[in-house]
Amino acid sequence: MSWSLTDVRLWMIRYITSFIWAFGFSGNLIIIYVFTRKNFLRNSCVLYLLAASIINILSLSWGILQSLYNLDHIDPTTYSFVYCKLRQYINHTLLMIGRSLIVFACIDRYAICNGSARFRSFCQPKLAIQMIIAHIFIWPIITVHIAIEQVLYQNQCIMTSPYIIIYGFYSAIVAGIIPPVLMTIFSLLTIRHRRELRTRLNAGRINNRNDHTFTIMLFSQVFVYIITTSLFPAITLYKAITNTYIKSARSLEIETFVNFFSTSFLVYLNPASALYVYIASSKGFRKEFNAAFTNLSKRIIRRRIRVEPARVLAHDIPLTIRNTDI
Repeated sequence: MSWSLTDVRLWMIRYITSFIWAFGFSGNLIIIYVFTRKNFLRNSCVLYLLAASIINILSLSWGILQSLYNLDHIDPTTYSFVYCKLRQYINHTLLMIGRSLIVFACIDRYAICNGSARFRSFCQPKLAIQMIIAHIFIWPIITVHIAIEQVLYQNQCIMTSPYIIIYGFYSAIVAGIIPPVLMTIFSLLTIRHRRELRTRLNAGRINNRNDHTFTIMLFSQVFVYIITTSLFPAITLYKAITNTYIKSARSLEIETFVNFFSTSFLVYLNPASALYVYIASSKGFRKEFNAAFTNLSKRIIRRRIRVEPARVLAHDIPLTIRNTDI
């Protein structure tokens, strides 16, 4: 039996995206556990990565679980006006918060090895917390136009015709071009400044083991982000420009599959792969990962040891009394 692209797309949603959600959800939970240990919370870069992991869990769950639900149920966007307005709006907002947090983490890494004391002050944990809170409030305002322009028409959740082209350019530029460009620029600037500062007296500051570890982890995640979003701008613009064209059934099937692959499949690989990118790229993170779970296993064992003697005593005391009575 030959499979159509529609069959392949549905199979990928059911099995591969569910796999991505499971590993992404658990992976980001592990990152949260590791980063909330020791003195990590005093590092501004960690705060950005920690906040990004929390947002990743929300975006993966909101985006993927709804797609899985729609496989065997009626899509709520076809009958719920409110859900039609909120689905893409919330999904896009969460993804943009996660992306911009990584951009700010890149700026943080650049600031820490910058020669200007004023610029280095950007690396303060207190300021990082303020920036994270600002992201949470500002992005829902920036993206509210998506909710406004989504309409429920003849059991279809669609965008108004004039807005489709505007959204295509907005999405390609704001989501597909600006974040990877900023990530790349600040990553390259950081690498250059680190090389320059190695020969100076204050090189010890930038060679801090944790700072070096977080920098490698961040740059690896930036690399994955660029790869997974490389198709997004072109596909989004193509879809917006050709929206009014008359297309054959085969062309529509191909376009739907490519659009799904670039905007609904690859897009979730980046937030889902964070833990595995960190483990693969950073020896320092692997040590912290092992230490975190070694400590967790020891705590579990200690609890069991404390519980078991209590159970033994509870069973032994009555037996001792009986022997004494005899």
